Amino acid sequence: MKRRLYAALTLTALIMCTVPTVNLYRVFTTQSDVKWWKAKVLYNMDLFHGLISQLIYPMGLSIHPSKVIIGKEGWLFLGDEYADKISVKRAGVDKKETQIIENVARSVELWDQWLSSKGVTAFRIVIGPDKDSVYPEYLPDWSSHTSLRPTDVLLRHARGDIYVDPIKALVQAKQQFAHPLYYRTDTHWNNAGAWIAFDELRKSLTNTQTRLIWPQARAPLTLTTHKRGGGDLAHFLRIQESLSDNEVVLNFPDEYSLPVEHHDFNSGEMTFSGQNIGIASPASLLLVSSPQALNSKKVLWLRDSFGTAMTPLMTATFSETLHVYYLLLKPEALVALVERFQPDYVFITSVERDIRGDFFQSGPPVTHVDATVIN
Repeated sequence: MKRRLYAALTLTALIMCTVPTVNLYRVFTTQSDVKWWKAKVLYNMDLFHGLISQLIYPMGLSIHPSKVIIGKEGWLFLGDEYADKISVKRAGVDKKETQIIENVARSVELWDQWLSSKGVTAFRIVIGPDKDSVYPEYLPDWSSHTSLRPTDVLLRHARGDIYVDPIKALVQAKQQFAHPLYYRTDTHWNNAGAWIAFDELRKSLTNTQTRLIWPQARAPLTLTTHKRGGGDLAHFLRIQESLSDNEVVLNFPDEYSLPVEHHDFNSGEMTFSGQNIGIASPASLLLVSSPQALNSKKVLWLRDSFGTAMTPLMTATFSETLHVYYLLLKPEALVALVERFQPDYVFITSVERDIRGDFFQSGPPVTHVDATVIN
């Protein structure tokens, strides 16, 4: 018994000495300016986690199973740490989930009515389907889903045409495209997937917004592909450098090549001037101006990271787009933004796992909802 204890203590001591030694070597040989004396630097385990991950990844094992699930043929998927997405889809919609869905449907309807009362021409929520909703065949067998998505239940409760769910279009398109519509090592859709979702938004608005002009796709849609590093899921596994993905380059129409300016919405300061590009989730309110866009219209765009690949499409279509990271937005702040910016359209782009979250369960503040909206 003592020998085992001594062996464990010796191994622990070796690790405690080896880890900071290796980390210090990496800091000094890469000329990094990090504060090497900090404990979080000295005992950073990323390198060792990466080595372990490289060993067990080929066996279908994840060093962070709550974050990343190892699927088939190199496909990675999010785990339960993010909105219990796997468990809900495996177990189905229960009473608690049904109540949440009913709250969301009612709140979204109230927002639609309130926005209409403020002169907003159309309100749409574009769902970014979870990757496992589009490519369930690559999930491990143990995580197979029920036939009915929680999103399907939500759409049954929702009134009107507020929601744009591109799931059918994406599933149909994946049979026709030579390349996936989502990254294998990342949670997001690529440029092709974003185009299909944006086209579904166009279809949703075509009947009522007949004067809007939309970019047209060229055939073939995919122009070329090139290699890129592993995505966010590979990063969670600490093997992003050893895994790779394909970046799909679309055969963009000429409308995309237009000059744009980015301004901080609150200060008015210009932060970028150049060609139309993708924009990651903004840390602060970001106004994108594109005077040569197809339509001289203002869009308040509440979005998450699924909006990144859609940005060039939105910029080419509308002359002013206010980008807002919606997950941190409170109802009062949204009211203030609408009254200040006075948009023609309000769009939300949200990943599927978040469309039943707290943001969507909160309707307009009661002080801003008149009797006609409530009734």
